[in-house]
Amino acid sequence: MLVEVFGVYPQVKIVDLLLTHQNIEYTKEEIAEGAEILIDTLYNFWGRLEKYGTVKPTRKVGETQLYTANMDCEAMRALKSFQYELAEIEIEEET
Repeated sequence: MLVEVFGVYPQVKIVDLLLTHQNIEYTKEEIAEGAEILIDTLYNFWGRLEKYGTVKPTRKVGETQLYTANMDCEAMRALKSFQYELAEIEIEEET
């Protein structure tokens, strides 16, 4: 949903994925795959995603860290609310 408004930017695709499936834990590789971006692209700005609190580590499986949307982050909660509003607009347009 966010991609339709903000464009096909890697950061937008990642945030959209994480908010759409906010209860799922992902590896970085799974995030890149789910967002349909290259893993190198993800690594280029991963530090900023962590800096602004959009992602949070959850647990480790072996040596692999898992991540999810950080819904404690006010910005992520606002984006989730915006995502709901967009979905409601889509539903209204279909009826």
